[in-house]
Amino acid sequence: MKTPALTVALLTAIVFATGATVAETTEEWTEQHDGGGQFLDSGTLLSIAPDGNLIVAGESSEASGGADLYVRKLDNDNGNQIWDFRFDGVDDKDVAVTEITWDSVGQLLVAGYIRGCIG
Repeated sequence: MKTPALTVALLTAIVFATGATVAETTEEWTEQHDGGGQFLDSGTLLSIAPDGNLIVAGESSEASGGADLYVRKLDNDNGNQIWDFRFDGVDDKDVAVTEITWDSVGQLLVAGYIRGCIG
């Protein structure tokens, strides 16, 4: 059985301000992330870093603790991973990412929440 994994593809197209695409979309590269085991990995947010590389944020699950908040930086030219960050929450609770953005000096800000946390 194939392990579910997150696949990111960089697609390019020419788009005008009206939103009309004038050229076919072309796949430049694909990159796949498998957090391990038979668990689901999903990307829910994308952002372009100040250096032009791609940031993907979402959830990645491991055998030992449910869904973790997961962020990866991928090289825009070839899809290779530059760095990644995993936050596994408190007491093995699932953690979800809700927003990613950049501050005025180019630092990545990540927001999320712990599912099922009361109080």
